[in-house]
Amino acid sequence: MLDTLITGADVLDGTGRPPQRRDVGILGDRIAVLPPGNGTEAVRIVDADGMLLTPGLIDPHSHSDWSILGNRDALSTIHQGVTTEIVGNCGVTYAPVADRDAAATRAALAAFGFEGEVSWRAFDDYLAHVHGGGTAQNLLWFVGHTGLRRAARADADDTGVDLDAALERRLREALDAGAIGMSSGLEYGDGRFADTAELQRLARVLGDRGAMYASHIRNRDSALAEAVDEFFAVVRAGDVRAQLSHLNVRHGTGAKEDAWLRAVDRLGRERDRGTAVRADMTPYPDGIGLATGLLPDWLLADGPIAAARLLRDPEVRARVRADADRYWRFLHRGEWHRVRLGVSPATPTLEGLSFPEISESTGKDEWDALFDVLVAAGADMGAVQLLGELFTPEHLAEAIGHDDFLLGVDAYTSRQDGPLAARTRHPLFSYGHTHYLSHHVLRTGTLSMATAIHKMTGAVADHFGIRDRGVVRDGAVADLVVFDPVRLASVDTFSVPDGYSDAARHVWVNGVPAVADGHRTALRPGRRLSAR
Repeated sequence: MLDTLITGADVLDGTGRPPQRRDVGILGDRIAVLPPGNGTEAVRIVDADGMLLTPGLIDPHSHSDWSILGNRDALSTIHQGVTTEIVGNCGVTYAPVADRDAAATRAALAAFGFEGEVSWRAFDDYLAHVHGGGTAQNLLWFVGHTGLRRAARADADDTGVDLDAALERRLREALDAGAIGMSSGLEYGDGRFADTAELQRLARVLGDRGAMYASHIRNRDSALAEAVDEFFAVVRAGDVRAQLSHLNVRHGTGAKEDAWLRAVDRLGRERDRGTAVRADMTPYPDGIGLATGLLPDWLLADGPIAAARLLRDPEVRARVRADADRYWRFLHRGEWHRVRLGVSPATPTLEGLSFPEISESTGKDEWDALFDVLVAAGADMGAVQLLGELFTPEHLAEAIGHDDFLLGVDAYTSRQDGPLAARTRHPLFSYGHTHYLSHHVLRTGTLSMATAIHKMTGAVADHFGIRDRGVVRDGAVADLVVFDPVRLASVDTFSVPDGYSDAARHVWVNGVPAVADGHRTALRPGRRLSAR
């Protein structure tokens, strides 16, 4: 007897094939695909007539590791049918942690609702802490290069060991703990101070372990081609599988007209040569960013506390204004209306406001308003996040529809109470995954539903080496979603939601119901995954 029998659904199996009417059973944590009208008995029968049954969605580029300790129930994402998230992206992970960084790490995590102590130091202790308390969704982990580098610098300062040796040791420890590879973020944080040779040395460690490399590359505007060249130089050094994170061009930042097309052509040529590489795109014109990415290297060289002290000086502020043509370059051109303050632990009353609104309320211009926010943050400066209008709809559609692009959200799981509620008002957090299906499939026709589901399930599992997930087939793991197509077609995914997305009526994670009849269960069936 089956535990669950799902009857009458149109099954999109995650391979890109058109839907087929099938009955699907769940026995333990595995799938049994059955012919219609099979007469099989089950403890529970779910009538899915008129519904779509898909594999659980897999986000290839998530930052839910930032918020999972404050939201183990993953309310905003599990309600969208997301059963697996690939986390630790853009070089930013909260492990390994040096003793001297524990307080700053705790403050950063508190902004995402975590109320505990940072009791871990090594990456394996961190994973044990996260998964020991249970999660709604499965997580597959990268270790962040910035996290590695900060811990290795502390090792070098404390013991006199060579920084490169400390970095490699820390990376090996994380891989031993279960990380599938290393991510880098080269526009901000410690990543901006790493040269190509350092990344290549670490890539060789990854290659020796059969691990992956994912990168938020060094530039996505005027020097996009050079940044892509560096990415592939690192990939080739280790002969690694790779993910070129959110390969896009921010609107109005000085990129050459054909820069993105040339970068995508390069991606295709590398794939033709046998490099196992993909890119990913985000669903909205808006995206999150770290405020410190706007600041010059010389200001940040001695750390955030020193930078905050320097920013109290009007002459330093004037120098930064003149030397801030980087990252979100449209701000250097005065387009502050495109940016809101997303996360600011020291000035939470300003969160959600645009910078012109902050300027009006404080009586200072936008640059000084930003500097004041960063000075107030002090040691927590790296936790300050912005939400910006970054891409044109045409550019979004071009990337989302491209065969070599997976569909990620580049956000984190949230909830509608506590600190996360105030910091995630944009629909990106509650509708990001749904938006692909509701807007880019059903409204604009950028993708067919079968193709979109494939790029959000089977294609992700295949590229990242996630065994027996991302497909509806006999014997695969029972990560499954029943979507109501009427609800998908009717929801306004551009509005701030009142409640969670409700198009995913049923969600199973490892065969266990996480959402039933549109309601979150009390169960946390997620697992820590590894790549094959």
